[in-house]
Amino acid sequence: MIKTVLKAELRNMVRDKMYFFFAIYPIILGFIGYLLVPYIDNRVPETSLIPEIIVMFLILVTAFVFGALTGFTLLDDKDDLVLMSLKITPISVKSYVVTKLVLSFFFGIFATVILIFATNFLPDAQLWEIALITIVSSLQAPGVALIVNSFASNKVEGFVVMKLSGMILILPVVAFFVLEWQEVFLIIAPGFWSARMIQIELLPGFDYNFTFVVYFIFGVLYNMVLLYLLLKLYVKKSNL
Repeated sequence: MIKTVLKAELRNMVRDKMYFFFAIYPIILGFIGYLLVPYIDNRVPETSLIPEIIVMFLILVTAFVFGALTGFTLLDDKDDLVLMSLKITPISVKSYVVTKLVLSFFFGIFATVILIFATNFLPDAQLWEIALITIVSSLQAPGVALIVNSFASNKVEGFVVMKLSGMILILPVVAFFVLEWQEVFLIIAPGFWSARMIQIELLPGFDYNFTFVVYFIFGVLYNMVLLYLLLKLYVKKSNL
C-alpha cells in the first residue's frame, strides 16, 4: 500500500499546481534563508537572536508545509469520495489514512535533512543530533494534516484552519526568550521540543531546564500522544 500511496502523492504534486508549489516551498524558503541568515548575522549585534530564530523557524516550517500538503490531499480524497470507495474494498480506510500520515512524516524528514545540510544552519551539530532534531520536527507533519482534516470539511475551510494552526509556530519563537519553568506554558506547541533542541545547538551557553536528549524524549512522547488523540478525533468526525 505504501508504494501505491506514494505514487499517488507524487502524481498529485506534479499534476496540481498548488501541491507542486507546496512541495517546492521548503526549497524556496531554504534558498532565501541561505542568503538571508548570513546577511542579517553580519548586520546585527552579537547579542541579537534574530539569525537563530530565523534558522529555527525555517527548520520547523519545512515539516509543517508537508503536513499541510497531506492534509489537503486527504480533503481531496474526501471530496472525490476516495475514502468512501475504500470502504467496499479489502483496503482499510484507517490504514490508508495512516499510510498517508506516515509518508508525510518521511517527506518532512527528507526535506528537513536536505534543508539543514544544504544551508549548514547547524554547523556545530553532530549527525545524531541532526537526526533527533529532524525526527521531532517532522512529527509535526502528520499532526498538521490531522488538524486540518479534523476541523475542516473542504479545502476552503482547510486553508483557514492551516493558517490558524500556523500560529503554533509562534510559541517556539517565544521559547527563545523563556528559559525558566514558565516554558511549561509553551509545550502545547508540537514544534516547541525541536525548537528547544535547535536552540541548544545554536546557543549552548544558555541554562536550560533539561538536556538535549531529554527534550527529544519528551518531544517524541508528547507528539505521539497528540497524534493519537487527533487521529481518534478525525476518525470520529469522518466516521471511518
